[in-house]
Amino acid sequence: MIKETIATPAPFLRIPRRKVNQFSDSRKVKWLILPTLLVLVILFLGGFIFGILQSFGYFSVIQGQKEVISFEAYRAALSSDIVRSGILLTFRVAFLSTFISTVVALAIALMISRVKRFQSTIIGLMQFNIPIPHVVAATGILLTFSQSGIISRITNQLGITHFSSGFPIITNDRFGYGIILSYLWKEIPFLCILILGALRGPVTQLDETARTMGAKYSYRLRRVTLPYIFPSMLSGTIIVFAFSFGSYEVPYILGQPFPSTLPVVAYQFYTNRDLAYRPMAMALATITSLVIGLLVYFYMKLTRQDGRP
Repeated sequence: MIKETIATPAPFLRIPRRKVNQFSDSRKVKWLILPTLLVLVILFLGGFIFGILQSFGYFSVIQGQKEVISFEAYRAALSSDIVRSGILLTFRVAFLSTFISTVVALAIALMISRVKRFQSTIIGLMQFNIPIPHVVAATGILLTFSQSGIISRITNQLGITHFSSGFPIITNDRFGYGIILSYLWKEIPFLCILILGALRGPVTQLDETARTMGAKYSYRLRRVTLPYIFPSMLSGTIIVFAFSFGSYEVPYILGQPFPSTLPVVAYQFYTNRDLAYRPMAMALATITSLVIGLLVYFYMKLTRQDGRP
C-alpha cells in the first residue's frame, strides 16, 4: 500500500499532454516569425528613427557640420512656400477625395441595398477595380483625361474642342483634379463594399420593424440606418483620408512639380543635389508619418469601441 502511494505521482505534478503540445507549438510559432519580425523592426522602425534623428539635425549628411539637435529643419520646411503650398494641396486633395467618395459610396450602397434582382451581379461589378494598383489607375486617368488623351481626341473628332489645347486641363493641374479623380475611381468601390457589409447586419431587421410601424424611408434613413452604419462608414473614411494624405505615386503621376503634395515635396527635397535639403525632407516625412499614425490610432480606437476585431 505504501509502495503504491509512493509510485503514484501527485495530481498537481501531472502536466496534460495537450498543454505541453500547446506550449511547444507556441514556441515554434514565435521562432518562425522572429526573423520576419526582426527584418520589419530593423528596416521600418530603424529607418523611421534614423529619419527622425536626421530631421532634428543629428547624423548630419553634410561633412563638417556640427551635430546639434534642433528644430531648424522643421522651421525651414514650414517657412518654405513650396511646403506651404504642398500642405494646402495635400489637405485639399485628401479632404475632397474622402468626402466625395463617402457621399457617392453611401448613395450607391443604399440604392444597391434596395435592389432585389441582380444584386450580386451589381456588387461583383463594383469590386472589379479594387485589386487594380493605384499606379495603374493613375496611368489610366492620365491616358484618358489628359489634353492628349482619349477623351480629348474624341472631342476633337466630334468638333467639340479644337486641338489638344482646347480641352480643359484635368490632369497635371494646380488644383489636383486628376489626383482626386483617380482616388474617387479607386476608393468609391472600397467604401461602397464596406457600407454594404454594414447594411446587411441587424439594421435590416430594425428598418423592417420601423417600416411596419409606418415610418417613412427618409425617417428610417435618418433615425435607424445612418446612425447604425456610421461607425463603419467613419472607419472607412479614416482609411481613405490616411491613404490620400500619404500617397506618393498618384500625385507624382497626375500632379505638377509645383505645387506638389507633401510626400512628393519630401522626395524632391531628398533627391536634391544640395544635401542641406535632406533634413527638411526627413522633417516632412516625419510630419506625414505622424498624421497617418494619429489617423490609424483613431481608427483602431473606433473599431474597438464598435466591438469589431
